[in-house]
Amino acid sequence: MTSEALSIRRPDDPSRPGTGELPTGPSPRHSRVAVVGSGFTGLAVGLALLRRGVHDFVLLERADDVGGVWRDNTYPGVGVDTPSPLYQLRAMTNPDWSAFYAPGHEVQDYARRLARSTGLLSHVRFGADVLSARWDDGETCWRIDTPLGEFTADVLVSAAGLVADPKLPDVPGLAEFDGPVFHSARWDHATELAGKRVAVVGTGATAVQLVPELQPVVSELHVLQRTPAWIMPKPERPVGERTRRAIAASPTLSKVQFDLIYAGAEVLAATRRSKWLRDTLTKVGRRHLAAQVPDPELRERLTPGFDYACKRPLVSNTYLPAMNAPNSMLHTGGLARVAGNTVVSGDGTSAEVDAIVLTTGFEVGATAPIAHRIHDARGRSLHDHWGAYPRAYLGMNYPGFPNLFLMQGPNATSGASSTLLFSETQARYVADAVCRMADEGISALDVRPEIEARWTERIRRRSSRTVYETGGCSSYYQNDEGFNVVMWPANTLEYQLRTRRFRLAPFRAVRGRTGAGRPLEPLRPVRLAATA
Repeated sequence: MTSEALSIRRPDDPSRPGTGELPTGPSPRHSRVAVVGSGFTGLAVGLALLRRGVHDFVLLERADDVGGVWRDNTYPGVGVDTPSPLYQLRAMTNPDWSAFYAPGHEVQDYARRLARSTGLLSHVRFGADVLSARWDDGETCWRIDTPLGEFTADVLVSAAGLVADPKLPDVPGLAEFDGPVFHSARWDHATELAGKRVAVVGTGATAVQLVPELQPVVSELHVLQRTPAWIMPKPERPVGERTRRAIAASPTLSKVQFDLIYAGAEVLAATRRSKWLRDTLTKVGRRHLAAQVPDPELRERLTPGFDYACKRPLVSNTYLPAMNAPNSMLHTGGLARVAGNTVVSGDGTSAEVDAIVLTTGFEVGATAPIAHRIHDARGRSLHDHWGAYPRAYLGMNYPGFPNLFLMQGPNATSGASSTLLFSETQARYVADAVCRMADEGISALDVRPEIEARWTERIRRRSSRTVYETGGCSSYYQNDEGFNVVMWPANTLEYQLRTRRFRLAPFRAVRGRTGAGRPLEPLRPVRLAATA
């Protein structure tokens, strides 16, 4: 296995124009706000700052293009598994989705258009991987080390992404495998898989999209499943040109479409607490499985042994038929070891393969690299503070880390609705906090420890009654103790109401001049178009 295939920077993909063509712009040493990442969450922060008149900010991007997860994931079949009208920034919508579930290249194109049309591109510093960031008490600013040199900022916003860094399995023999091995999020387009014997490790959201694309072209497809997922029917349909024109011409129609889909998603999200709803949807999943997999033995192995919504349910009309194809073999128990060119699963079955594709998820929460790279004034990282228990007030603020905001942090994202709803409401909250600091001459904000502790206790109490902890599964939602440390345990509207404006009372505020003694500049609000 070569390290190239698993490196941070994705391999070149000649089918995706624009890579490497975006300007880097000047790199001022100090900014009012530094944002880590230029995926949709980072762009949402930038938009919110612009709308409030904050122009003095940078987006620090490690790669050579915007888009985050949609830039990095170019595997066959990649696309949204949330309805497209819900997967967009309401501050600047996209009327041009070609399908109810858009392909990945359309989402990436939307990110690029959004960055260019709003002027956000001029704020992005490409190749600026955040190697470390440390709060400087004396200068009241963040010191951020990157390959481009040191940046400083009054406020640091981590929008590094929930699924930014691939998680690689620690499996005996994998490093010695003689053929290509790569993670789906770092797809190796130079490797030709047609006619080959291919192992796909994992059966989550990526595998459900990837397997139907690989199955018709490979000679043998070996899928190594640790636990099956609930697969639901996918209401796929194209969006006609007339419909797209109507949505583009009518903000009201676009809003109605969003609101209807959002309401439906919130109903489905109620499965976190409603056993009746879970049982109802379980029946739908079982019928879908029975209709697409006639073999009772295979059907049994593809049936989850945990409650619906304990893990994120998946949508597909093609995954189960692909698993039922003659050249597909299901191995259970996950990947146990690799011996030469042979993959061995937990159930004892084995297969000789030519290539291995890992769909093994991402480093989340305390294990994410960014948690190791952000340090307090004494040099202790977020990971050091958290241990195996990520936590933060509103999912954004942790004591001892002044002027730090975590986007989609602990218990501040959704497993059913669109994650971008959380991105936008948090972005508005951050912009409001930055403006409050400017208005009141505040140089540092640090959430009070007792406030964070009470918030975390409330989250623990509410999570303990959800399917995330009671549903009988093990998932990336949980820490080592089985506590939900990723998902918001209530409906998204409640979170949006709690973060609709920044409140100063939960914070210790230090008033004075900003980082490096700089006075605050006046804010100049701007108007932006509604569509990208």
